[in-house]
Amino acid sequence: MSVSDITSLQRTLNDAIDAFKAELAAHNLPEPSLHTSKPHPIDDITFLPTPVMYEARRTALASLGLIKSLIQSPHDALVANSCMSLEVAGVRLAAEIGLANLLEGSEDGLSIDEIAEKTGVDGSKLERVIRLLVTQGWFREPRQGFFANNRLSNLIKKDRVGYYFATYMNDLSQRVAGDLPAMINHPDPEFRKSTSPLHSALQISYKIDIPFLGPGGFITNNPENARKFGLCMSAVGPTSDPGVAADFPWAEIARGKDAIVDIGGGLGTLCCSLAVKYPEIKNYVVQDLPETQTAAEAFIAARGLSDKVKFEAQDFFKPQQRKGKYVFVMQRVLHDWSTKDGAKILRYLRDALNEDSALLIIDTIILPGVPNFKAPSLLESFAKTNKDTYEPISPPEFIPADFGDASRIQNQANVVLTALCNSFERTLPQLEEMVELGGLKIKKVYATRGWTSVTEVVPA
Repeated sequence: MSVSDITSLQRTLNDAIDAFKAELAAHNLPEPSLHTSKPHPIDDITFLPTPVMYEARRTALASLGLIKSLIQSPHDALVANSCMSLEVAGVRLAAEIGLANLLEGSEDGLSIDEIAEKTGVDGSKLERVIRLLVTQGWFREPRQGFFANNRLSNLIKKDRVGYYFATYMNDLSQRVAGDLPAMINHPDPEFRKSTSPLHSALQISYKIDIPFLGPGGFITNNPENARKFGLCMSAVGPTSDPGVAADFPWAEIARGKDAIVDIGGGLGTLCCSLAVKYPEIKNYVVQDLPETQTAAEAFIAARGLSDKVKFEAQDFFKPQQRKGKYVFVMQRVLHDWSTKDGAKILRYLRDALNEDSALLIIDTIILPGVPNFKAPSLLESFAKTNKDTYEPISPPEFIPADFGDASRIQNQANVVLTALCNSFERTLPQLEEMVELGGLKIKKVYATRGWTSVTEVVPA
């Protein structure tokens, strides 16, 4: 190691920010600001960064996170972490009282007295919460005691799907998070070691004996839970859809096939994204439990795609009804289940596969947090980057393999899955284990500009 951590990371951060700004300029995009409530083009859920912009962004986030860890007092870090749940609760409160809607259109902000009067809450208490959220970029304080929206708060307005993530999923995650230690360190050894979906933090928190997902589960046996959860997922799924759609050869694999079949496809967000990008692919089928049909068909119809994207009831724990020339897709499905249950799902699909079909698994692949101490610089990697086709770069010096803070969401999802379903996102060896138990083998893994990878599997 020729230089110190902080010197190397500072250089990498500067290079990453310069590259990010250059990509903005090359595409005639303004630089983002935290002093306006107007959304930036990069805030759009369908925005796909160029390969260089994507790598520059995640490298900058990794560098910033590591620099913060180097500079911040460990005692301050402990206090901030212990109190983080209050920030999370603050976002939920802001969404529930419609604060972002109330502030809409007011660049100069409203006084706390006006906000209190219009929401009916105590102004002095609310001001404390809002000011905490200001420190994290959720709102702005243009002048003392006046608060306005920021780019983040646009996501939690009551007419946006992000509202349901900030309320329903926020509350659900916080409840089970409180009992995650009780789950993992349960006094009963059988409970601790169990991979059953009935032995998760969900059962402890809600005092229930049903699983989170599946027939008769916490979501599926309650229509309102199913509706809200579906809307939550529609706020998350599309964030990776642009990368999944662009960085995998969909037109090539779908050529000569009868349809793309998205198994456990929820509302149909992926199929809708693909239908827009690949009009030459004529037919898409969204398979899920019957409870999802009404919401899915409404989602598809709202995008004007009912002629190309159809809903079909299918329980993936039962034999696949379609056999023929299909591209079967499972996006964020297998991560909800144990390795044993995931293999069972895959065996039903293996039985439906033939030489004219294909199977794709779209899930996060968890990478290790091991740092690279001998690596090319960011600029050296960019010099070899294809401007049009995405291939991930090697992490620069001192940056871990998973790009640290840039992989925070994937690792958060990993723990959320543990708490809700007693399941997990998989490393590549863990994915290979499940696939092989299902009678299949991995053919190729495609990285994408997003949280997920596309893994093509074939019969073993």
